Amino acid sequence: MSELLLQGGRIIDKSGDRLADVLIDPEGCIAEIGKGLKARETLDVRGKVISSGFVDLNAYIGGPEDQLSETIISGAESAVKGGYTAVVAISRNSVVADNASSVKALMELSEEASCEIIVAGSATLHNDAGTMSPLGEISDTGVKLFSASGPPLTGFETTRRIMEYSQKYDITLLYSCSNSFLSPKGVMNEGAVSSKLGIPGIPAVAEEIEVFQLSQLALLTGANLHFQQISTAKSIEIINEAKSNGASITCEVSPHHISLDESFITSFDARYKVLPPLRSKQEIASVKELITSVDAIATGHSPCQDHLKHQAFADAPFGTTGLEAALGASIMHLDIPLKEILRLLSWSPAEIAGIADTHGGDLVPGRPANLAVFDPEVTWVYEGDLMASKCSVTAFEDIELKGLVSHTLVDGKLVVIDGVVQDHGR
Repeated sequence: MSELLLQGGRIIDKSGDRLADVLIDPEGCIAEIGKGLKARETLDVRGKVISSGFVDLNAYIGGPEDQLSETIISGAESAVKGGYTAVVAISRNSVVADNASSVKALMELSEEASCEIIVAGSATLHNDAGTMSPLGEISDTGVKLFSASGPPLTGFETTRRIMEYSQKYDITLLYSCSNSFLSPKGVMNEGAVSSKLGIPGIPAVAEEIEVFQLSQLALLTGANLHFQQISTAKSIEIINEAKSNGASITCEVSPHHISLDESFITSFDARYKVLPPLRSKQEIASVKELITSVDAIATGHSPCQDHLKHQAFADAPFGTTGLEAALGASIMHLDIPLKEILRLLSWSPAEIAGIADTHGGDLVPGRPANLAVFDPEVTWVYEGDLMASKCSVTAFEDIELKGLVSHTLVDGKLVVIDGVVQDHGR
């Protein structure tokens, strides 16, 4: 790999906002940042932003047994097309990361991906929420993030034990508070729209109860928790109060929960069936008012085989893609400075994932060139058939977005050029 110069861009990173060139050395690290730099190969990025690459904390991508929905390879291609240079991969299928052997196998598969894949362990055996997995054995492989289920799926005693053991191994527990225990048959947000449509609903308070319970256990045990796909303002308020009382907690919201509301479901199209469900317009507005107290935007990328999403709404699986829409949805729907959006997409999630030494942070000489280059002003319409994900049925279909990634660099290598994903492999 030869020297590469990103010329004439607007750099936005954790330290600030300035106009400068970025010179990348043959080893894939940032060599120099300044004006008037020269190199053998030059990429003109005038009018575009150069940012530290995005980091996703919540993507459901699995191994080779899941060829028809999303593999680690195809998920990584979707990620880099969206500007991501690192993704936390949560397994949802037969290869469950509840033991060291499975984790090592997933790590080996991840080596072929076009971006860094951070394998999340499972805090319970078989993801069944009943029995704690061997956290120490798994953490010895280098895993520091573990997907967990809270009450009522996992009993309070087991949940507390997992939290207590997690401190011994310095790990962070990832909780998705979407058990729907108050409405097991619910498939959308409970409210006026669900009543009108005659579709069983999931009340917002179900999420809020789980968030409160887990927050209190975090205060009791001192465990590090990260809440995934928070979808109500009350949940954010509960988290903020627990933080103020000393809890070690972070949280994320997903792009579809700030840009799409429950009214889309009047079409009975299962592309809008997600968990947590799309909320009301009023709820979304309240969440956006609190967005600066949120720690990250994470996609909850959960692709499904297209034909399964073409079933009746009640029968179709939950899930949507999000890696290629996250930037555009965030810029379009959040009325906050661009640097704050990049905090939520890049350096804050990098810190939560424990990779801030190589992703996010400040763009300075010596750091790996994990970068996203994008035009923050261009508007475009999402078309699932044109995306890199194996799943083309998405909640973002025909939705106008603002901000489009043109280039992504992973360890200095251009893995996306002019919006086109290059041959995978790092």
